[in-house]
Amino acid sequence: MTRFAQDSGFIFDLGMNNGDDTDYYLRLGYDVVAVEANPALCERASKRFSQAVADGRLKIVNAAVWETSGETNFFVNLQNDHWSSIDIGWAGRDNSACREITVRCVTLPELFDEYAVPHYLKIDVEGVDHVVLDQLLSVSHLPKFVSVEDCRFGFEYMKTLFACGYDGFKLLDQSTVPTLTDVRLGHVFAPGSSGPLGPDIEGPWMSYDDMVDLYSRTVRDFGGNRLAPRTQWWDIHCTRLN
Repeated sequence: MTRFAQDSGFIFDLGMNNGDDTDYYLRLGYDVVAVEANPALCERASKRFSQAVADGRLKIVNAAVWETSGETNFFVNLQNDHWSSIDIGWAGRDNSACREITVRCVTLPELFDEYAVPHYLKIDVEGVDHVVLDQLLSVSHLPKFVSVEDCRFGFEYMKTLFACGYDGFKLLDQSTVPTLTDVRLGHVFAPGSSGPLGPDIEGPWMSYDDMVDLYSRTVRDFGGNRLAPRTQWWDIHCTRLN
């Protein structure tokens, strides 16, 4: 029996932040479960998407995705909320100031048990993305599409996704996202948003080996050294082709 769930009509937005990705997914017609650890961002999203929440199309979960459920420390970056993280080294990069708070934490299997397996799983949880990916190895069913923000562990991320059974990959240069438009909706992607997903990303799906080769020539060498300026960053997208 395949581990991949049938296509569902909703998306998990892990690391909602300001809600620009959630807004796009709602415009596409998907229901959304948006998970965000920062309570201030959840409160803003509740107001921004009040109609979608009232209609039952959006559920906002104020929690951090972590190895175990319960509570954990979370560090809110006071200059750039995109950097906020469970990992103080990640949140406080460049000697930026942070405020420590206590947040509820949940695991990915718990989210799947409560809301079911999504059509697409967006992972952008600042420094602990590997925790989510590792949990994909243990769940009984998997989303059709997954994306994760690249970091210095990109090779390991792709290896884990391939081990899960994903065999089609794409690499999206996030610095180009503000130049892209979804012509169906007349939607221009905001800077910092994740942009298009799955088959809407330009270019064919690549095999795992071809993706590793492209990544090693474009993003990082096999020693983990960046090959491009910090103004460029990438998302790794994958699906199951066979």
